Amino acid sequence: MRSGKMSSRIALCGILTALSVVVMIIAGFMGVLTYAAPMIAGGVMIIPERQYGRATAFTMFTAVSLLGIFLIPDKEMALFYILLFGHYPIIQPLLGGIIRKPLRIAAKLLVFNAGAVLSVLLARLLFAIPVFDTDHHLWLIAAGYLLAANFCFYLYDRALMGFYAIYDARLAPVMNRYFK
Repeated sequence: MRSGKMSSRIALCGILTALSVVVMIIAGFMGVLTYAAPMIAGGVMIIPERQYGRATAFTMFTAVSLLGIFLIPDKEMALFYILLFGHYPIIQPLLGGIIRKPLRIAAKLLVFNAGAVLSVLLARLLFAIPVFDTDHHLWLIAAGYLLAANFCFYLYDRALMGFYAIYDARLAPVMNRYFK
């Protein structure tokens, strides 16, 4: 690969990495957007995935994840990014390529729900973040939380499909001119 192409790839991914981290840092200091900021930061992954492929996108995901663990004040937000919303835009085209719709939906839900359960458990174990009040019906609270999270994931998945379509139709020609 020519050095000019490599330097433009590094520059674009560096800017997008910084953007993702800054979005989550600002949201972390504000104390709000614990769920929305990782979704927004994850949506940025569309650009390197489409522009340079999954390997570059996963490298950028790793950089954002590591910076997030060290710099983002809201550790739960960092976990949501790492386990739920950061990697999903990279693998979503693969999952969307599953021909049978029931299998495609099951695969997407499996990826999300495994990440959701793992993020709740790690938030509790690693960072001592109180997730649920254990004096009440824990299973009912967990089921409600998971149901609401699955609805948000459905909306996120639909939004990503729309963003991929917009990127391919409008932004890709411009990005290819400057960054390919």
